[in-house]
Amino acid sequence: MALKFVSADEAASLIKNGDNVGFSGFTHAGCPKVVPTAIAKIADAEHAKGNPFKIGMFTGASTGDLLDGVLARAHAIKFRTPYQTNKDLRNAINSGEVPYFDMHLSSLAQEIRYGFLGGVDVAIIEACDVTEDGEIVPTCGVGISPTVARLAKTVIVELNTWNPKGMRGMHDIAELQDPPHRGEIPIYSVRDRIGKDHIKVDPAKIVVVESNTPNEGGGFAPVDEVTTKIGNHVAQFFIKEMAEGRMPKTFLPVQSGVG
Repeated sequence: MALKFVSADEAASLIKNGDNVGFSGFTHAGCPKVVPTAIAKIADAEHAKGNPFKIGMFTGASTGDLLDGVLARAHAIKFRTPYQTNKDLRNAINSGEVPYFDMHLSSLAQEIRYGFLGGVDVAIIEACDVTEDGEIVPTCGVGISPTVARLAKTVIVELNTWNPKGMRGMHDIAELQDPPHRGEIPIYSVRDRIGKDHIKVDPAKIVVVESNTPNEGGGFAPVDEVTTKIGNHVAQFFIKEMAEGRMPKTFLPVQSGVG
């Protein structure tokens, strides 16, 4: 069947006050960008009229400012889970405006499938390609996309041409059975693939929004007195651990960042 193409504003109008919305992506990578901004515009307009407008938000991980930031500033978030790093959203959570559940992000898709967090009304998925038979090819991140796309009543696909269609094949997408029926992940060699390179949904529930929007970048804040002291403390800790024989003199692998 022919896919339905709409504007970002038209797609956002499909989302109603109180809806639970699942978003693609994992950190900045693969997050929708233009539809969340359109949702924020609707929220601002409804609030100006004295009407309520907030949505529940499921994400794969932290997101970009074009998702968490714009919706937090529009006071459009009914609840948010799991992990987040946006300053404006953090302030809204800490002030009590946004109920927040800081569950481990690796558990979220399973908890949604169990039904513990309510249903999914709409899924918004960034894709580099989408076919008329309902194959959605994610861009740089997948996250909870397979689960929310399958469960949602409506799937809004942000077809972002900034990402080439040649990204198809990068992902190996599979939904495992939930406990108590889960078996092992059947990957036994580096060449094994256990899933598909796309997410398949009923094309009748897909609407497509075309965009050409670069990924948001990350970056580190400049070093200051506090972060310099933190770095020195960490370095001194490692030196002491090696001196006491608890770490080898050849050191150990160290992962920086969130992980």
